[in-house]
Amino acid sequence: MTHPSIARRLALGLTAGMTVLWIGAAAISVSVMRHELNEAYDDSLRQSAQRLLPLALHDLREGHDDRRLIVGSDDGEDGGQVGRDGDDPDSGSPAPHDPSFTYIVRDETGQIVLRDEDADALDVAANLPGGFADIDGQRTFTLLDSRSGFSIVVIETSARRLTGLRDSIAALGLPLLALLPLMAGGIWFAMRLALRPLEVLRRDISQRDSRNLEPLGSAGHPAELAPIAEAVGALLARLKLALDAERSFAARSAHELRTPIAGALAQTQQLAAELGNGPGSARLREIEVALKRLSTLSEKLLQMARLEAGFAKLDREIDLMPILAMVIGDINAGRIWRGRVQLDTGTAKLVAPIDPDAFAIAVRNLVENALKHGAQDRPVQVLLETPGTVRVRNAGVVVGSAELAHLGQPFVRGATTADGSGLGLSIARSILEQAGGALVLRSPAPGAPDGFEAAMVLPNVRHRTAIASEHTTQ
Repeated sequence: MTHPSIARRLALGLTAGMTVLWIGAAAISVSVMRHELNEAYDDSLRQSAQRLLPLALHDLREGHDDRRLIVGSDDGEDGGQVGRDGDDPDSGSPAPHDPSFTYIVRDETGQIVLRDEDADALDVAANLPGGFADIDGQRTFTLLDSRSGFSIVVIETSARRLTGLRDSIAALGLPLLALLPLMAGGIWFAMRLALRPLEVLRRDISQRDSRNLEPLGSAGHPAELAPIAEAVGALLARLKLALDAERSFAARSAHELRTPIAGALAQTQQLAAELGNGPGSARLREIEVALKRLSTLSEKLLQMARLEAGFAKLDREIDLMPILAMVIGDINAGRIWRGRVQLDTGTAKLVAPIDPDAFAIAVRNLVENALKHGAQDRPVQVLLETPGTVRVRNAGVVVGSAELAHLGQPFVRGATTADGSGLGLSIARSILEQAGGALVLRSPAPGAPDGFEAAMVLPNVRHRTAIASEHTTQ
């Protein structure tokens, strides 16, 4: 299950918020700029009218008697272009003006006496009041000369207002589009940097397990995380006390049970020898079997208690070959399984950073498990084919994959009628994992049609990953 990221949420939220604020600020800026642009262009229209009207009046006084002049006309329409002498139509010069606007000059009766040739197609009313107005989407300014009665209407013909506004919007918007990825990346980096103490705290907590319950230190954490680290540290301390008490109780109980159980077993065996085959001998044998089972269980519980204390891992490598030979020799020398275990070490070395006592316990559990649950007429093989890997093989029925997946858990037993507590594989697995190794179970045994194999992959062995992956694919 994928959990949502706080950093991603914060980065997206901050980026979206800053984008909205930026757009709002840009909209306000555009509104203010539009107002300023309108004022500037209106001022330009006003100044143009104030400059053109005196020039137009001067040209009219100096021009033809009918006082009608079309500036820029080439065909003499509407009286032709009249010069200052009234005779040469080409001698007059138009009143200078900005090509972005046109104009119309009217006399006191409202008749057009002077206009720019671009104003011919414009329908401008004769009774426009003085000041600014909008005609068909075009901005106009009307200026009245109170002495002569003449008026001029300056009409803006270009789209420079709209062009200027568009340029302003582009100047504000395009940098935003370019900066958005950089802003989002910067916010994301800042969030990851700010949340790094959370990752440190998570890593510290993940390193705690049943063998490492040291309190978490709050030094170096931000003020928001320090109380959390202290609270988790206090919880770990209480949990450590509870687990220590439980382990101590289990270890002491298992240890204290060994002596009375051994005494009761000895008395039972002595009583059985005295009675022989007399009345009650069968019941005594049942009691003897039960006491042996109880003795084995107490021994396993004591091993688990020691294992919980974390004694399997060493900081240095030792040679485990003598220990392996000693354990196999001891099992073969016993009365029950005499000579049934075959040890083949070849030329491989067996060196690993694991406690020798823990290694011996793991080997004994695996070999005894193979002897109990394997075919009774077939030997158990202990092979050292690969450096750092001890394989324990036995013949017998094939264990199904579903059942094989649950073996190695405490008190879990396969489909067998042999005596056992269901702790041998669990103890061996825990020892190896605590030391940094692994226990790989396979059935049937490699190279055989049936049987079972338990491979002890010792720590710091390069081929551990290959064996584990091989086990996964089967």
